Amino acid sequence: MRLFVGIRISEEIKKKLEQVERELKEKIKEAKIVLPENLHLTLKFLGNVEQHRVEEINRTLEEIAGEFVPFTIKCYGMGAFPSEKKIRVLWVGASADKNLIKLNKRIEEELEKIGFLRENKFKEHITIARFKSIPNLKHLRDFIDKYRESEFGEFEVNEFELIKSDLTPEGPIYTTLKKFKFRG
Repeated sequence: MRLFVGIRISEEIKKKLEQVERELKEKIKEAKIVLPENLHLTLKFLGNVEQHRVEEINRTLEEIAGEFVPFTIKCYGMGAFPSEKKIRVLWVGASADKNLIKLNKRIEEELEKIGFLRENKFKEHITIARFKSIPNLKHLRDFIDKYRESEFGEFEVNEFELIKSDLTPEGPIYTTLKKFKFRG
C-alpha cells in the first residue's frame, strides 16, 4: 500500500482553491489539477508499506496525536517546486504558527524509530497542480504573481489522517485508513 500522513482541507478552502484551479486550467492547458476532494497537506510520505506494518504505524500516530491540541491553519500565497524556472508543482502556502512544523517533526522522529527514513525537507503547502511537461513559463509566472500575496482563508484542525493513495490513469484515489484526533 502507498501511504502518507496528511491533513484534509476544509470545504470552504477547497471551494476557494477550486476557483483558482479553474482559472489556472483555462490559462495553462498543461496543468494537471488536483481534484478538490484530493486537496490536502502532506505531513509525511511513507511510500509503499506492507499491510502488517499499518497497526504499528497507527499506534505511533495515536501517541503523537495525544500531544497536540487543535490549531488553525492559514492558507495564503502561491509558489512552485522545485523553482519558478523549472516548475513541476504549483502550491498554495499553509501556516499554523509552527504547529505544523512541530507536528511534522514529531511524526518524523517517531516513525524513524520504527524504520521509516527521516526527511528534513518539510514545506507547509497544499499542492494544487502538477506539470508533466513544461508550460509557458511567462504565463505561469504571471499566474503565480497574481496569487503570490493572496489569502485563501483559514480552518481549524483537530486531527490528521493515515491515507492510502491508489494511483490510477485518471489520478490518485485517496482513502482514509484512520483518523487521529488531537487530545493534548
